[in-house]
Amino acid sequence: MAKPWSETCERNKQPILEVLRKYCTAGKNLLEIGTGTGQHAVYCTEALPHLDWQPTELEEHLPGLQLWVDEAGLDNL
Repeated sequence: MAKPWSETCERNKQPILEVLRKYCTAGKNLLEIGTGTGQHAVYCTEALPHLDWQPTELEEHLPGLQLWVDEAGLDNL
């Protein structure tokens, strides 16, 4: 199985991170509903190591999301 990838995710990951940096300043848990490919989860978790990021997705999309999570190897994801 190929890791899912979205051009739209690539284009908007930095603006999303900028908003999260503004509001998620202290150690917190973050629940992402409708994670999609997993690109934002990995990108934001790398940039915000003080957050414990919990991605969620429909069952049929979990294998692709898991590829991103496994490859990233982040303790807070």
